[in-house]
Amino acid sequence: MKTRVYIDGYNLYYGCLKRTPYKWLDLSKLFINYILPSSSEETHSYQDLSIKFFTADIVGKAAMSSDSLNDQQAYHRALNFNNEGNQLELIKGYYAINATRAFKIDADEPNKPPNECEYVDIWKLEEKQTDVNIAVESLYDVLTDDTIEQVVFVTNDTDLASVLEKIKSLGKVKVGLVISTTDSIRNPNEKLDKFSDWTRKNISIDELRLSQLPRVVHGGRKPVIKPIGWFGQPTIIEKIIEILLQVEKNRSKCWRWLETEPPTFEDLPQLTELPIALLNDEDTANIVLQYAHRHVHIRQNKN
Repeated sequence: MKTRVYIDGYNLYYGCLKRTPYKWLDLSKLFINYILPSSSEETHSYQDLSIKFFTADIVGKAAMSSDSLNDQQAYHRALNFNNEGNQLELIKGYYAINATRAFKIDADEPNKPPNECEYVDIWKLEEKQTDVNIAVESLYDVLTDDTIEQVVFVTNDTDLASVLEKIKSLGKVKVGLVISTTDSIRNPNEKLDKFSDWTRKNISIDELRLSQLPRVVHGGRKPVIKPIGWFGQPTIIEKIIEILLQVEKNRSKCWRWLETEPPTFEDLPQLTELPIALLNDEDTANIVLQYAHRHVHIRQNKN
C-alpha cells in the first residue's frame, strides 16, 4: 500500500521525545516496522513509503542549551544521509520571537481568572508555517498523485481537522492519524479522529527504542555522530570515556570498545547487550562503567 506520512516535528518532539533518550529516531523504521503494520488487520507491504517531516531550526537565543542547535542540525543531516531511496523530505518553517504582553498565572491562586491576574511583558516563541505547509503538501499530493493509497498524519492539532475533512471527502485515499504521545491516556482530538479511517493513540517507548538510527551515520564528507547529550546518561558516558582514554588512543577507539562485546567476569554483573545499548539507564550505565575500569586495569597490568 503506497503510503505518505506527514509528521509535525514540533508535536512529535514535545509529545514523545523530549524527556527520552530516543531522539535519534529513524522515522522510516518506526513506521515500516511498527506504526503502519498495527494500523490494519490486513497484510500490506509498506516498503513504498514516503515521509514529509515538518520542522523548524531552533533559534539560538531561545534555546535551553548551547548545544541544542548543533544537535538538531546533526539529526537533520543524519536523516538526510540515512535517506535510502529518498523516502524522506524535510520541510522547514521557522520560529518567530516577539516581545508582547500576557496575563501571568497567579502562583498562589492558579485558577484565578486571567483578567484578575498581573499583566506582564513576555517573550513569545512561535513556530510558523508548519500547519500551513502540512495542509498544502497533503492536499496537493492527494489531488495530483493518483498512486497514493493512504495518507497518515502525526499530530493532534485541531487546526488540521479541515484538511483531513477535505481529503476524506475526496474518497481517494485512506486517512490515518497517529497521536504523538508515549502513553494512551491522552484522547485523540475528536475532530481529527472523526475524519480518520484509523487512529493510533500512542507510540510506545519500546517502539522508539527499537527505531533508532546508527550512532554514526555515514554520508557526505563527514559522518554524523549522535550527540552524547542524546543518550540517557551523558555524565556517566563521559566518565567511561575518560577512564578508557587511559589505555585507548582516542575517543573513537573508546566508542569502538563500547560497541564490542566485552569478556565476562564472575565478580561483575553480566551484560545482557553490547555496552553501547546500556547507556540510557543509570543502573546499567554504571555497570558498563565497572567494565571500563576492569578493561583499563587489565590493559595496564599487561603493559
